[in-house]
Amino acid sequence: MNSQVSDTRTKIFEAALTVVGIKGEITIREITERAGVNVAAINYHFGSKNNLLKEVENYYAVQLYNLQQEILTKDSLQPKEKLIEWTQALMDFMLKYPALIGMIVNLSTEERSYNPGIIQKIYLNEELQKAIKNIIFKCRANVDEKAIDFKYNLLFSSIVGIIVSQVVKEMYTQGAETKEIISKAERRIYAELLVNSIILV
Repeated sequence: MNSQVSDTRTKIFEAALTVVGIKGEITIREITERAGVNVAAINYHFGSKNNLLKEVENYYAVQLYNLQQEILTKDSLQPKEKLIEWTQALMDFMLKYPALIGMIVNLSTEERSYNPGIIQKIYLNEELQKAIKNIIFKCRANVDEKAIDFKYNLLFSSIVGIIVSQVVKEMYTQGAETKEIISKAERRIYAELLVNSIILV
């Protein structure tokens, strides 16, 4: 691939990346205008708009996976602090790019065989699950394996719940001024309270 072709592909990808995490629904026209290319260029480089969006979704999945790995393997953090940092980082990321959830739903609805990267790299990732469960165990060494599973599910579902609340609020208050359901400072408090509730019970 020569540099001009590679540059055009990068421009298209970055144009989609810029808009899609915040807005979700993005038209071919928006991509072409932002990238300074024509529709044929998108089809040439990606085959279709959906293929482009899949690459964008996978990019975000890798970023989120790497973010979690960095926190969960940080030796300078105590186990409880890792859980708090992980919880807050997950909320921060998903609330920074709220439209990702809607985009994943749309892509999966249009193409039943589509296997979203975020689901595979985050929710169904056994390596991450094991790491988080081990950290929970370190905080509560006297808890059996089934209880650790329940605690992991409680922790994860409580994070997803607050994110979904924000996304639903934004989807169904069109035209109204929306405010973050929970600020960054509040997310820290939420993360601390949530982790404490998980490891102390």
